[in-house]
Amino acid sequence: MSFWEIYSYFYSLSLSNLFPYKRLLEDLSNTLEIKEGESILDVGCGPGFVIDKVVKENAGKRISVIGLDFSRGMIKHARKRCKNFSNVKIQVADLNKNLEFPDSSLDKVVCSNTLYALENPQGVISEFYRVLKPGAAVIIANPKPNAGIKELLREHLRILKKLTPFYKRVYHILIFVLLIPVNFVVTIINKIIIRKGKNRVYHFLDKENLQKILHEVGFKNINVKSCYADQNWLVRAEK
Repeated sequence: MSFWEIYSYFYSLSLSNLFPYKRLLEDLSNTLEIKEGESILDVGCGPGFVIDKVVKENAGKRISVIGLDFSRGMIKHARKRCKNFSNVKIQVADLNKNLEFPDSSLDKVVCSNTLYALENPQGVISEFYRVLKPGAAVIIANPKPNAGIKELLREHLRILKKLTPFYKRVYHILIFVLLIPVNFVVTIINKIIIRKGKNRVYHFLDKENLQKILHEVGFKNINVKSCYADQNWLVRAEK
């Protein structure tokens, strides 16, 4: 069983209850700025959280969404989460190879916490550019070079302490306690990912390098801001 298949068993349960991750989903959905009838590609869809958020928040707009991931475990979770959405397709794909979509065929591409693990970020972003329609946008969330776990947990606890009414706080405290074994495993896995990022096995890109890659590929109107408890960059750029 591969590293990512193991991760898939714990990832969904852990992140679904993490407040900074919920805010990341909101940031991604807002940055997508989805319009009526648009086609959206989620590259590295994981367990389908972004797709679920986007479809629910844009109900009635007749959008279509395709999710791709190289982990069959993640795909299994995504298909289960999105099984009631008739406008969603979830597919296994090798994300290090060219995307199997025609040139200029998509309105939005979103790639959340996936680019860093791929072999050639510039090649992947070039594929995003190719499949997007003129004027269409890509949205990328990617770890900063100094990304870590501690600040995510601190931000989660800060939000938890301020949560009202009181019964909601109690509920989330109980969930947090019950998930300690799961979060322990996820923390260990994320420490491995972070170590690989710091050793440049994975691509934890700084702001300047992200902007440079996007510009060299051909994207314009490049906007980069901090998100995910300041552990990620959130990028929006247009073709």
